Amino acid sequence: MIVEVLYFAEFKEITGKEKEKFELSNNQLKNLIDLLLIKYKLPLRNLLWDDNTQNISNLISVIINNQAVTQKNPLLTEIKDGDIIAFLLPVSGG
Repeated sequence: MIVEVLYFAEFKEITGKEKEKFELSNNQLKNLIDLLLIKYKLPLRNLLWDDNTQNISNLISVIINNQAVTQKNPLLTEIKDGDIIAFLLPVSGG
């Protein structure tokens, strides 16, 4: 299955890309997170991952096909072939 990841803000700075496609071996978001952490290593890990909870950081919103993931454990979220996934940071302004 192939999914597309959209990168914004710091994610875009770390990856140097606006978007990227990944081939996944299973249908859980955890598979994609594992691939991202392997590919982009510590800079992305520091932004995306919470070592204390062993889960996606609470500061990150996961969006799949323009819908926010609200599941208590987002790693277990099922994804499908062709899904578009984005990881968003909190927005602040002034």
